Amino acid sequence: MTGQNWAYFIIFWGVWLLIPIVIDIIDSLWQMGIVVRAMRRQKPYPPLPGTGLPKVSIVIPAHNEQVNIDRCITSLKAQTYPHALMEIIIVNDGSTDRTSDVVIGHMTGMGHWNGHIRLHKQIIPARDFGGIINLLRGRQGGKPSAVNAGVAQAKGDIIMTLDSDMVLESDAVEQAVKAFLATPEMMAATAHLIVDRNLLVEADEHARISLDEYGLPLRKQLDPLERTLVACQFLEYVTAFHVGRQAESATETIFTLSGACAIFRAEALTNIGGYRGRTVSEDTDATLALHRQGWRIGYLPQVHVRLGPVTGWKHLHSQRIRWQRGELEVAAVNSDRLKGNLLKQGRFWGWSLRLRLQKDHSLAIPRLIWTFLIFMLVFFGYPLSVIIQAMAVMYLLYVVTEMVQAFVAYAVSRRTERELIRIHLPYTILMPFYRMATFWFRMSGVMLALSETATWNVHGRGQEQSWPSRTFETLRSWAHRFTAFWAG
Repeated sequence: MTGQNWAYFIIFWGVWLLIPIVIDIIDSLWQMGIVVRAMRRQKPYPPLPGTGLPKVSIVIPAHNEQVNIDRCITSLKAQTYPHALMEIIIVNDGSTDRTSDVVIGHMTGMGHWNGHIRLHKQIIPARDFGGIINLLRGRQGGKPSAVNAGVAQAKGDIIMTLDSDMVLESDAVEQAVKAFLATPEMMAATAHLIVDRNLLVEADEHARISLDEYGLPLRKQLDPLERTLVACQFLEYVTAFHVGRQAESATETIFTLSGACAIFRAEALTNIGGYRGRTVSEDTDATLALHRQGWRIGYLPQVHVRLGPVTGWKHLHSQRIRWQRGELEVAAVNSDRLKGNLLKQGRFWGWSLRLRLQKDHSLAIPRLIWTFLIFMLVFFGYPLSVIIQAMAVMYLLYVVTEMVQAFVAYAVSRRTERELIRIHLPYTILMPFYRMATFWFRMSGVMLALSETATWNVHGRGQEQSWPSRTFETLRSWAHRFTAFWAG
């Protein structure tokens, strides 16, 4: 092979193959390096003082959550933080099921709707509650308006916004308060989310969970594909938080306060005007509003919150489309901060947000094109064996990266979470395929965002048309536009 041919070879494979790999792997290695350094400096928070503890308000928006809201409230009743300093505010956002009945049952002490909660090797018992539980009823106005209605009634110094399908481990509120007392400059933080398949349970039409012979919730039976999807989500979340969020927190560049469980100082949430409904990603919009104020945003790995996984590809597709569209919308409404001198914008606005957008969109184009073109290289003289070897190398690199990230997450995890990582570790060999699927879901979200109006209703989309046909129609439309552009 001549020097010129070598140059062509390197440019061709470098641009379309090596660059996306290097970007992904270097980014992962950089984040893991930050996490390892942070581990050396990390110290446990001091114990809570005997007096002067802040009051904590937990705001929970709920729409048709008759099964989930019971478990959420039960986990709050089991908190180790003094109940007298806790208030739970549930905002019934126009539910048409028994959500209000379940909440009222907890308020009146008429017994626990479904009893204990089963987590992995951990049982959260149903207990009495010495704090305050309030129920606000309203029309269905969406999560931002429901959260804001609850915040308006909150009397706490610290406000936790919590999705109704979350289950808090018993020391979650205590750990959050410790973090805020130990870090006075921190104005908001995101909790650590753990995917737990034990929260997938059998329930009847009245929201009563089926119990086994020990009085514990009966787990929902999953088929092999569903178990694989659940395992991949667990690995995705455990590395996204223990590695991704931890690295962002150490560099003060957190992009999203997880809407599933975010904690604020009351004055911070009031200052930014609460959650705004101008995007489909109100949690990210609130995060960037905090960054505009120059406030510190943290990640609290000690605040463990469990969530049930998505078990269907259709729901996963809708979820990732919403996330991707939300990212684009939030970037658009904050576009004024993406202009000007990079050095004067600070770490978040100057390089972190720009790099994230480039990685998720601009640098995704080579991967998008390569998916279609790699097998066509046979027609350009490349042996099929070379193409298969190149794909095998890509696959192995991504699997090794997934494993290393899982080991780093294992090193910083609690004992119970370490057991979950060991159980799910064999599924790392499937993670490249899972991430490719979610990548295509995200690209579908980009295409839909660019080709449709700003209104958005995930449930409506799912009812109108299945996600494969919806995505196919969008891809076909874009292909026609691309062809027309080059033909014209």
